Amino acid sequence: MHFVIGGAYNGKREWVKKQLTENQILMLNKPLGNEPLSSFKVIVKSDLECWILDECDKGKGEETLLQLWENELKNLLEWEQQDKDRSLFIIGTDQSKGIVPMDRAERKARDLLGWCHQHTAKKAEHVTRIWYGIAQELK
Repeated sequence: MHFVIGGAYNGKREWVKKQLTENQILMLNKPLGNEPLSSFKVIVKSDLECWILDECDKGKGEETLLQLWENELKNLLEWEQQDKDRSLFIIGTDQSKGIVPMDRAERKARDLLGWCHQHTAKKAEHVTRIWYGIAQELK
């Protein structure tokens, strides 16, 4: 798995697209459902911050959401490991350099996103930070 992190509109998706030459790409911006994944060689997962905020708005607790993300990531990693030609990219939007929200739910979502990103970085083989279109390999 390759975890790509950086600020909003800093070129993360463009950088990932330049890494890929495969046509069989699935772009996921929601949790895995029942979609058949076996025909895809590359999965690019993004918009975790939107999912977390939506789930926080539904009243789900921190532990529940962390567990949901850990399970999602585990399933994606299992998919990737089933075939040596498969690749998984997770694109994360770094919110640590912005203003801390005044709204309690938004702060909770921001904290959860940071914990999810930490877990993702620990599990990733490669971590790349994209800042203003410039890639920096962190791991």
